[in-house]
Amino acid sequence: MNQKLLLSFIAIILFIFFILSSNKEIAAVQIYKGSIMGTSYSLTVYSDEDNQNTFFKVSNILQNVNQEMSTYIDNSSISQFNQAKIDQWITVSKDFIYVLTYAIDLCYKSNGAYDVSIGNLVNIWGFGPDTVNEKPTENRLNYLSSQVGCDSVLLDVDNLSIKKVRDVSLDFSSIAKGFAIDKAYDFLIKQKQLKSFFLEIGGEIRSTTFKFDKQPWKAGIIDPLEQKKILYAFLSSDFDSFALATSGDYQNIRIFDLQKLSHTIDTISGVPSDYSQKSVSVVSENTMTADALATALNAMPLNEAIEYSNKNKLSVLFVIEENDSPKLIFSDELQRVKM
Repeated sequence: MNQKLLLSFIAIILFIFFILSSNKEIAAVQIYKGSIMGTSYSLTVYSDEDNQNTFFKVSNILQNVNQEMSTYIDNSSISQFNQAKIDQWITVSKDFIYVLTYAIDLCYKSNGAYDVSIGNLVNIWGFGPDTVNEKPTENRLNYLSSQVGCDSVLLDVDNLSIKKVRDVSLDFSSIAKGFAIDKAYDFLIKQKQLKSFFLEIGGEIRSTTFKFDKQPWKAGIIDPLEQKKILYAFLSSDFDSFALATSGDYQNIRIFDLQKLSHTIDTISGVPSDYSQKSVSVVSENTMTADALATALNAMPLNEAIEYSNKNKLSVLFVIEENDSPKLIFSDELQRVKM
């Protein structure tokens, strides 16, 4: 399954809806749309000026991130690293170093549940850019799994260089989209003509605290079992910084030997998790961390993920299937926000 299909499944989880309460708002709102990273994105702004040029600059920011971090672009920075030999230093940007540093830190903190060095495993199961029609052999799985690890890549921050010390490939699909949103947010927040804005890429979002009329933005979480039904609505005004990402292990599946497997891969065994109706939504200080944390928590057993969320005071909504119905589980921090 290609990246476009993967990201379109991710976008299904979140149905973003806007409440426009007056004619004045309708006159002030501007919506710009485009495509990036195999999915669609939209920028909604409240402004008295035309912002086509602002949107153009946002598009360039997103394209630059994609050029660095997409495994679907042969000459991207991440592809150059993946094609490099073991112990060969590759020069990258400050942004790349920043993203990889955070990813490695989260890898250690999550005891390897989150690990961006699983690119080769992603590919052999057909969830990357390569077309795969057969289930990988046990020997191949064992070898590639043995190479994965938080310490499989070394960074030379001063010289903006990285190298692999084992036979691994990087995959930033769980973090690059969130980082791209943050880069665009940092630009948008400095634009004085914008009274407020809401940026969404394939279901991952970041916005100002309020709309122009001091009403909150709302983001609804869809029922994985009944996708026309909204289970819960996050309000931007409930958080100091509203950045939201969702991960679900049913979003992208492959079928081998009549068994449905999700794109969430166990970093120890190298085997994808069984298909299930489950999603994890995280609100964090920025979309990059929300994106990565949602993936990490989705990769953990549910009880472990809940414990991790509570221990680290994360605002998390778990949606699971119980007796053929959706069940919502709120982390302690999110429960506190709701009160």
